[in-house]
Amino acid sequence: MRWAFFYILSLVVMPVLADFDEGIVAYQKGDYVSALREFNSSARLGNVAAQYNLGFMYAKGRGVEKNYSEAFFWFLRAAKNGDSESQYHLAGMYENGLGVAQDYYQAAKWYRKAAEQGEAHAQLTLGGLYGIGLGAPQSYKQAYAWFNLAAIQGNESAEQGREVAIDAIPPQQIADAQALSAIIAKKYLKRQ
Repeated sequence: MRWAFFYILSLVVMPVLADFDEGIVAYQKGDYVSALREFNSSARLGNVAAQYNLGFMYAKGRGVEKNYSEAFFWFLRAAKNGDSESQYHLAGMYENGLGVAQDYYQAAKWYRKAAEQGEAHAQLTLGGLYGIGLGAPQSYKQAYAWFNLAAIQGNESAEQGREVAIDAIPPQQIADAQALSAIIAKKYLKRQ
């Protein structure tokens, strides 16, 4: 009985992986039309990396006319499946109103999901949203914490954001901001 399950699974999984691998090879060769076809096949069968790649190709117009609505569709599918890069790109689409109505709350939600998975650019952007109170409650402590997490990972822009945030925090609250930063770093850096 067990062998039957593996056999059936191999009939589904092997073509998905084969199409995806062929898409990668085609993309690397600059054959975007073939890559698009192969990724499309895999993405429709649930391959998250293929869904991300399709979103990227539609967003950049590689092998297909640039189409933000289609990019949004594929990034959303991959983001819902936990792909942090897709979550980051989806957040950017919400932030800038590309392929979807501009919505800073949705942008902050998806940036946070990506940030919690260690995506440093999402951490940087989330810190900025907290700093100005856009899509998230204005909080210099939260801004500092997220900037700090991105800075720990080597993001130079985050180092500048962290300094701006710490300068905005009243002196008696700096220790609280640093403690929050330590909690967030401990929670999310060990996931990587």
